[in-house]
Amino acid sequence: MKSHSINKSLLSLAVGSVLCTAPALAETDRSSAEQPNVVFFFVDDIGYADMGFQHQSQDVVTPHMDQLAAEGAVFSAGYVTAAVCGPSRAGLLTGRYQQRFGYHDNIGPFVSAPDIEQGLPLTLSTLGNYFQDAGYVTGFIGKSHDGEDPKFWPHNRGFDEYYGFNNGAADYFVSGRNVQNAKQHAYSSIHRNDELQDNFDGYLTDIFGNEAVEFIERHKENPFFLYVPFNASHGPMQAKAEDLEKFSHITEELRRKFVAMTYNMDLNIGRIVDALEENDLMENTLLIFISDNGGKPKGNGSYNTPLRGDKNSFWEGGIRVPFTVTWRGTIPANQRIDDPVISLDILPTTLAAAGVDIKDDWQLDGVNLLPRLLGETDQLDERFLYWAMNTKVAIRDNDWKMVIPYTLADHPKAELYHISQDISESHDLAEKEPEQLARLMREFKKWEAQNEAPKWGWNRNMFPYANGWRGRD
Repeated sequence: MKSHSINKSLLSLAVGSVLCTAPALAETDRSSAEQPNVVFFFVDDIGYADMGFQHQSQDVVTPHMDQLAAEGAVFSAGYVTAAVCGPSRAGLLTGRYQQRFGYHDNIGPFVSAPDIEQGLPLTLSTLGNYFQDAGYVTGFIGKSHDGEDPKFWPHNRGFDEYYGFNNGAADYFVSGRNVQNAKQHAYSSIHRNDELQDNFDGYLTDIFGNEAVEFIERHKENPFFLYVPFNASHGPMQAKAEDLEKFSHITEELRRKFVAMTYNMDLNIGRIVDALEENDLMENTLLIFISDNGGKPKGNGSYNTPLRGDKNSFWEGGIRVPFTVTWRGTIPANQRIDDPVISLDILPTTLAAAGVDIKDDWQLDGVNLLPRLLGETDQLDERFLYWAMNTKVAIRDNDWKMVIPYTLADHPKAELYHISQDISESHDLAEKEPEQLARLMREFKKWEAQNEAPKWGWNRNMFPYANGWRGRD
């Protein structure tokens, strides 16, 4: 087994001015100047309270993620770019606000602009593309949610290996019936790249765990980027009998299923970490965990405590999620960071760790978090974070947040919260702090003017672009 020690001078370059370029670093085998592996867990509909390391729920059991969090940093104000699956993933994969290219809503049977095929524009690079260019083997295991045509599927968008499904949800108890049901129920079809899978039985979260472990074993001698978007704990709410039995003390059925499904996901994260441990890779692997949006209590039994709102809202419960980063021996352990961060930061952070020079023409919207994680700075530069979908909008800086939750676009009713002190959004200060409200509204309009109108969505023609409220004072 080769040594997997990290070249600290290389890391310093990556974190600072990032002077090295990917081709100079890419190698066919491990060396003393190694690029770290990246393993990225992007889970589904997990609420802010639904990981043990958040210390908000008494019934959830996630020991493996709790250990990973303890070994690294927990971002208490970690956000995603959307409150539903599809656009959140589009922002994450491109490192750009998805509104910049008109991807405001989920893919689906919606109203679309003329001549628009729903999907992530093929002109855009993804996380997979960037890491392929950096010399990495790239894997995608889990849920995609991006267009029916295979040209949009992960193996055609920068991922060398794809195993999973391309829809919003999937049956967890998979079997050969996937073949019979594929035409009628796209959510039931599991693919390996283009090939429909029909020769397995099992529980889908376990199957994704198996695939991730096997990917690590295949590629342990080369730098790899492994993206594992588990569909747990999104519906349908289907848990294994033994996991349900473990939580038989939870009387509310929906919550019991959710906790059991989340526990199983955590077990599989543990198996993936074990594979890294067994191959002496943990100190050369950057691990990230984040949920794609907030929980949906009435839909899957998740909890967003102490946040207001849930999935599909721009109150904190829809967009503020569990978010951890771990890199054993490099990122100091037991950190809790309260600076606002967003999923857009993952691409520049992981590219910096890989020694990739980020180019201006990529137009990435996030920031490199490594200086903050390494203690080289005690606070991120202040910035604005933005959200927009249909008639909902929001913006926040370090202290203040404006929300227009769901009112008609031509008569917006804005709410204002001192969010750094009121994460539950209990005290609307819009009338008491009109200057702060006006400031945030101005900044939101500046950002909105740079974006494309929605290309599809339930209420595409109701978006502020169409109704013109941007010009209102």
